[in-house]
Amino acid sequence: MKKEINWSLAKIKRAAEFAKNKHKKQLDDAGKDYFKTHCYHVFKILKLVTNDEDILCAALLHDTLEDTDTSLEELKKEFGNNIANLVNEVTNEESKNGKLFPRLNSEKAILIKFADRLSNLSRMECWNEKKKKWYLRKSKFWKS
Repeated sequence: MKKEINWSLAKIKRAAEFAKNKHKKQLDDAGKDYFKTHCYHVFKILKLVTNDEDILCAALLHDTLEDTDTSLEELKKEFGNNIANLVNEVTNEESKNGKLFPRLNSEKAILIKFADRLSNLSRMECWNEKKKKWYLRKSKFWKS
């Protein structure tokens, strides 16, 4: 059960506007507005399970470091260390072994990453089979 709401709607709106502006003109693989179909979707998923303001703001902002010209310092200035550090935790780094998440450690960031993964898994209809298989393989965290 979710805890009592303890957040500022103004801060969440500010995070949504910031992310929406940063992702302006970005489209997802289906040609739809990236912010609406993914970032906001991650926020809505997390809103079902938590009222934690930092998690909800970071959900809206989760791809800003990865997919826009936003810097970690800019996020810290705009939203504080806690939210910026959550976004940084869920930001991938390219390596020869694929995309890695070397900073993904906290319970809050892992919750955001799971919602991000769920959003992506629910929007794979326009992906080619190779990309679907790759993403599904990367999404398994248990041995069958």
